[in-house]
Amino acid sequence: MHTQETVELEIEMVATFNGIPLEKSKWYVTKRSDSIQLTSLKFYLTNFKLSTPTLVASEIEKNLLIDGFQKKPFKLNFLVDKITKNDRLICDLGVDETYNTSGANAGDLDPVNGMFWSWQSGYINFKIEGVSPSCITRKNKFQFHIGGYKAPYQTIRELDIKLKDLKDQSTVIYIEVSYFFDSIELSNENQVTIPGIKASQIADQLPKIFLSGE
Repeated sequence: MHTQETVELEIEMVATFNGIPLEKSKWYVTKRSDSIQLTSLKFYLTNFKLSTPTLVASEIEKNLLIDGFQKKPFKLNFLVDKITKNDRLICDLGVDETYNTSGANAGDLDPVNGMFWSWQSGYINFKIEGVSPSCITRKNKFQFHIGGYKAPYQTIRELDIKLKDLKDQSTVIYIEVSYFFDSIELSNENQVTIPGIKASQIADQLPKIFLSGE
């Protein structure tokens, strides 16, 4: 039952590289000294839950496609009784098996969004693309399309993010893209575009790029 003390918690998501908001056509240098320019960053967040003392309601779409380069900041809104320093956002990075095998979907799951392979392979859960002189590929491109819903190489991963800096009923979650490249040497590894063991291994590293505001 809603009370007069109910407040709206707003969570903004911002893609960054070394703490600076991400920009297309800008050159960055990874921890491994690879120069990179990012052209695409998209991923699915699904099955949202907010862990609070008493969650009143959460009217949020089940499956959301996030574009790291969208002009307007992406925001989530939860209605809660109160906000505490122990609140946590829990969701999945990726699309669960039900939607991967249910045929044509609409909205953010529509194949027109370029995040669906086929009924056999399912959805791309996380996509990052760009160029780097380190890549000996056509036009120096790198592509990481991380997906796959079949055992033993499922790539959906749970995010459990403790929300920090809760001021004025709002906070920020940063997608720190630089961390993605910490364990990747682009001269040797620059194309992962099918489900399998490599995609599953990269998926294991993805939760660490989601950081709550300090």
